[in-house]
Amino acid sequence: MEKVNQMKLSDNTLKLLNNFSTINSGITVKSGNELTTVSAMKNIFAKAVVDETFDKEHSIYDLSEYLGAVSLFDTPDFVFNGESVNVVEGDNSVTYYYADPQMVISPQKDITMPDPEITFDLDDDVLNALLKASSVLSLPDMVLSSDGTTVQLTVKDKKNATSNVYSRTVAQGNGSTFEMFLRMENIKVLSGNYTVFVSSKGIAHFTNRDLAVEYFIALEPDSTYNES
Repeated sequence: MEKVNQMKLSDNTLKLLNNFSTINSGITVKSGNELTTVSAMKNIFAKAVVDETFDKEHSIYDLSEYLGAVSLFDTPDFVFNGESVNVVEGDNSVTYYYADPQMVISPQKDITMPDPEITFDLDDDVLNALLKASSVLSLPDMVLSSDGTTVQLTVKDKKNATSNVYSRTVAQGNGSTFEMFLRMENIKVLSGNYTVFVSSKGIAHFTNRDLAVEYFIALEPDSTYNES
């Protein structure tokens, strides 16, 4: 008889799954306690360690729909069967069928982060201010730049010479000058406090200081870094 895996999912795990649904509409949950996802363009990779341990690998094609079904309940049990998961609370239940794993884009390997030249803390209030400024002023680009003395995070439209600009100083400079570009549409990180590591080899690593979740986000190709 096939083993049935029954558990509850914590609020943090559901919050992470909801966040991951903004990166990729589907997910393959591997056995173990780690969730990973990657965007269709392969320019965003996310990984989290959760409280639960999943015995059975399973794929969800439409993660937002699945989480919508879960939201019909308060604190349900999840019963993971061979072909479906039953979400059960009292007399109410939803049977949600797994997808063919080949229909879901999922990470094939971990990201190896190159040695970063730039490290800074990005607190929740600063992150939210940058995201709000980008939304209010319709600014599509985040720029991490330094004149060698201070490091600035700016949201702007780099294609518009008279773009509105919102800036915050986030660190002291290391003597090097640089201009690193990220697309705001790729900043799909969960709200929280982060330490950010940036490599001139084209990648930024956002590590949450309060939850076991991290994101690797590709820099835009026109990013530049000049050693001091």
